[in-house]
Amino acid sequence: MKKLNYSLLYTAVTLSLVSTVAIAQNDLPPNAVNGKCYAKCLKPAQFTTKTEQYVAKEAGKTLAVIPATMGTETQSVLVKEASKRLEVIPAAYKTVSEQVLVKEAGKTVTVIPAVYKTETESYLVKEASKRLEVVPAVYKTVTENIFMGGCPTGSFLAGSWDNARKAFVGTDGSVVTGSPCKKQEVVPAVLKSETEQYVSKPASKTYTVIPAVYKTETEQYMVKAAYSRLETIPAEYRTASEQILVKEASKVLTVVPGTFKKVTEQRLVKEASTTLAAQQFGYKAVTEQVLVKEASKRLEVVPATYKTVTEQMLLKEATTALVTTLPVYETVTERIKIRDEYTKYERGKADPGCLSANPDDCRILCLVTVPAEYKTITKQVLKVPAGTKEVTTPAQYQTITKQVVATPASVREVALPAEYATFTKQVIVAPTGANAGGNAAFATSTAVAAQYETITREVVDQPARVVEKEIPAEYRTITRTVLAKAASSREISIPAEYATITKQVLVKDAEVKEQAIPAQYATRTKQVVVTPATVRLLDVPTPCAVPGDGNGAGVGAGKLAGGASCYQTVTKQIVATPATTRTVEVPAQYATRTKQVLVSPATTKVIETPAQYGTRTRQVVANAAATREVEIPAEYKTITKTVVKSAAKTAETTIPAEYGSYTTTAQVSGNSYADWVEVLCEQKLTTEKIIQIQRALKAKGYDPGPIDDIIGVRTKAAILQFQKDNNLATGNALSIETLKALGVM
Repeated sequence: MKKLNYSLLYTAVTLSLVSTVAIAQNDLPPNAVNGKCYAKCLKPAQFTTKTEQYVAKEAGKTLAVIPATMGTETQSVLVKEASKRLEVIPAAYKTVSEQVLVKEAGKTVTVIPAVYKTETESYLVKEASKRLEVVPAVYKTVTENIFMGGCPTGSFLAGSWDNARKAFVGTDGSVVTGSPCKKQEVVPAVLKSETEQYVSKPASKTYTVIPAVYKTETEQYMVKAAYSRLETIPAEYRTASEQILVKEASKVLTVVPGTFKKVTEQRLVKEASTTLAAQQFGYKAVTEQVLVKEASKRLEVVPATYKTVTEQMLLKEATTALVTTLPVYETVTERIKIRDEYTKYERGKADPGCLSANPDDCRILCLVTVPAEYKTITKQVLKVPAGTKEVTTPAQYQTITKQVVATPASVREVALPAEYATFTKQVIVAPTGANAGGNAAFATSTAVAAQYETITREVVDQPARVVEKEIPAEYRTITRTVLAKAASSREISIPAEYATITKQVLVKDAEVKEQAIPAQYATRTKQVVVTPATVRLLDVPTPCAVPGDGNGAGVGAGKLAGGASCYQTVTKQIVATPATTRTVEVPAQYATRTKQVLVSPATTKVIETPAQYGTRTRQVVANAAATREVEIPAEYKTITKTVVKSAAKTAETTIPAEYGSYTTTAQVSGNSYADWVEVLCEQKLTTEKIIQIQRALKAKGYDPGPIDDIIGVRTKAAILQFQKDNNLATGNALSIETLKALGVM
């Protein structure tokens, strides 16, 4: 069984009157009918359609040529040109009165004095500093037993006591093991006896004929190998004096207190300022030339002069034949707006803060802009209108003689100078520096020096410091016996022992008959060194208890021969805490003083003094001098010539314009959230009804996707596009209005 996803079918709030769901009483569909369902849908913007015409091809003209007609006429030919005689009309004057500046506007300056206020401030009399106090070093007294040592007669001390390492240290710096007292013992060499065979008579040969000849030789052989014997050389001691540290070196700190010096400085009591003395504007008398009668001109007539000229007289005018040219059009495209830009509401996601159980109760409406729609049209416009091309026939001429004006009558101007009168007026003289600008420029500024007071305060010249003085360590001299030369051994060489034997040696072999005589051997015994003689150190018990040997002897136990102590007690002082310093803050010292501070500087106030005027009279030109022309008529002679009675012309025939049309859509009303509309109830949305809707959409050219009785994404998109194209309310795919438009209701 196919599932119907009803949550995707309804995108607006639906209401069934047969439902028992509680609905807000203030948002119910009016005049609802029992058994029908309703939903709020978004009412689309209303548009009106208008068809407009545009010129697809502009109107033009075709031209037809009408040739010129000729005729004969009689004409008077100018023999002497008309000219003019000039008569002079003198200039006319009038008297005018005008206001003249007698005394310029001025200014009076009033000084506004500076304003001061009194301020109290604290100033430093003595700077803050630091005082150093010495914290002396702390010593502690320690008692230390120094091991002097001592060994019995026949032994020696193998090293000296190192108190830091708490052990005896030999001359090579290594710690002595066992007893510090040692004695040397010679370990004699170990010999062993070896038996060897030697040839007492070598093998030889005997001959029957000539016996061998021998000789007797004596040979020594080693009976006992050479070796060495070690003799002990006892250690040598010497008495040495040693400095023992009684009191460690330390430092004593002496505080050198800081020094102060007195500094005298100037403190501002009253700030520098300026006093302003007003500079009043003055006046001076200025004499100037005033125009009483303007300059003018007097005109004198210069009569015209004539000259005789020969010229070509036209007997027959040139004519033209017209050839027509057709109009030229060009094709242009134009973009025309067919639908205005408008706004509409689109549904958004449900408000996340909605308190209703049905999220469709809180759908968000978004106002979006739908851009304007344009259409491109093509039209023909007149580029070059229809015209004519002229073919010219030249004119025919006749030569005549006539007098013409060489120099026309003219007027020569004679300048009449202007008349002036002397006039005296007073002008304002600005005070010096007034060009600098501002009211302060109209006053004399006098600098008032700042007032200072001399104060003396102490400042740190050299800060307190600590002088560190070395206290040398204290030593004490003690005498003890130390090893001057360690015990050693001397090696004494003992030569090897030899014995003498006699043997026969072949001098000459037997000849002729050879008979082998075996060699004769003898046995001898000799001693060889297995281990050479050595010296070993033996521990000798010391009568002194060694510190830290663990035998329970107290410090200082044991006595040397003669009753001397093995230890010597030394008391010394060592530094427990080194000397330091402690910094004590010395606060700065302040005093209070009063001074005057400038609040607002002295300024000036400028008062305008109005200008004074007087009245004067002068003559000005009312009408300038002019000339009056007297016409002298021309003289003519009669001739006959052929002239064009009517020129060639063209007859225009109008080609009417061609028009096209386009449709524009204009918005009449904007979007609004419509009232309740009737929708298909859920129980009536059957599989057959969904298939009918999908087939109806496909039949009208919309793609609902597969015909699968499921209103999916593509089916809803097709319904929404159908509603927009048919100006139907959007927001619910199953409105009765939409279903009727599809033909399924």
